[in-house]
Amino acid sequence: MKQPIIPHIGMRIVKTAVAVMLAYSIFAVLDLVYRKDYQGIWGMLGPNYACIACIVCTQSTLGQTLRQGVSRLIGVAVGGTLGVLVLLLGPMLDMPWVKALALGGVCVAGVWFCLLLKRPAACAMACIVPCVILITEVAGDDRFYYAGARIVETVIGVLVALLVNGVLPTNSRPEEPGGGAAGVQRVRLDNTARKLCVIGDPVEHSKSPLLQNTMIEALGLDYVYLCQPVPRGQCAQWLECAKFAGYAGFNATMPHKEELVPLMDELDGDAALFGAVNTVCIREGRAYGYNTDGAGFLRALASEGIAVAGNTVLLLGAGGAAKAVALKLSQAGAEAVYICNRTVEKAQELCALDPAGRLHPAGFDGETLKRLAAKADLLVNCTSLGMAGTAGQFADFSFLDALPKRAPVVDLIYAPAETQLLAQARARGHRTMNGMGLLIHQAVLSLEHFTGTNINPADMEAKIRAAMGE
Repeated sequence: MKQPIIPHIGMRIVKTAVAVMLAYSIFAVLDLVYRKDYQGIWGMLGPNYACIACIVCTQSTLGQTLRQGVSRLIGVAVGGTLGVLVLLLGPMLDMPWVKALALGGVCVAGVWFCLLLKRPAACAMACIVPCVILITEVAGDDRFYYAGARIVETVIGVLVALLVNGVLPTNSRPEEPGGGAAGVQRVRLDNTARKLCVIGDPVEHSKSPLLQNTMIEALGLDYVYLCQPVPRGQCAQWLECAKFAGYAGFNATMPHKEELVPLMDELDGDAALFGAVNTVCIREGRAYGYNTDGAGFLRALASEGIAVAGNTVLLLGAGGAAKAVALKLSQAGAEAVYICNRTVEKAQELCALDPAGRLHPAGFDGETLKRLAAKADLLVNCTSLGMAGTAGQFADFSFLDALPKRAPVVDLIYAPAETQLLAQARARGHRTMNGMGLLIHQAVLSLEHFTGTNINPADMEAKIRAAMGE
């Protein structure tokens, strides 16, 4: 005989119930249940909006609850401000056509401000709050008190939701083999989770899923990040599949960055300038292409306190990575960037893309490297020399002897963590930095594009490095 299915009551539901009871109890104990005999905001306060905030904001984890709560507070703040401003129209609001126009106006303005703040989750509340304020039958100065009371109630509800979620436990899950060791991913996939991925050929080695899922979990975002092999020449087919399957976006690694450019409906400035796309956002069936490599590199330098503006840079290589780095260094105000490449013609082609004229082509021979190293304030290796699994490194490191001791040495390679170039530079007393910072910061920028969320890169860098065992 088939056993009846008994619905499971999870901790999220328990937390929600506790939060609602606590929110109501706060108002009841303080005798603030819409006391008409009280003056001002006090007489308008009650538990309704606080309990609603508890129901909406209480999520499975504290991080998710915080994100939902912040979005709701932003929505209430924007909506409450708009509602109060419209109330300044006074008796004019008694005319139905004026009120109708005002309701439409606050909805448009509420959504616009929330999108400007990159908080799409706040849009609904930014519309609901001013509509409630304007439609209510409360008249005169009491309308302002009413608006203030709704804001106070919501703030209390969000705080209660955070308190309850912080005190009560989250659903426990069995540990994955390895007990959470570096490199082990635990991805939670709900039916509501929006899909992201990285494509490439090959792509199985990519660290992007580890980086992105670490950030997604830390931020409490309802996304999951996957790895999707896509053969060379099939980007167009993949893009249509991604749209059909409801992907929110994807990252691209070699060999797809240039192939994606003509497939985009819109390109950001860096993607158009570099002629390469590494981040694709899919919104309402349209593909928006971005390139986060250059900006990620500048962020990585800034996080290490390495200045660019007014300095001379010796850059090794003229490939795709070098193009993004060199052009971004020029945009950041570098005095001069010398592009050293074995094929000088390729370096010349790269330099021709710089409208500021700060990029200069040069050869890769020992004498040229020594001459340019002597006047460099920063050295950046954008070649594959020294990468794990590749043959050879620099044949001669003597050019480092000419490099001023103050000049940091940066290698975009992160595997191994210390290339021979970095080891030689460190032995000569130079500050060194590998490519892990670039990898992390470009990933942070990509996730900001995907989700519309402002992310603190310093916080994420620490979490990612811990997840990777650094």
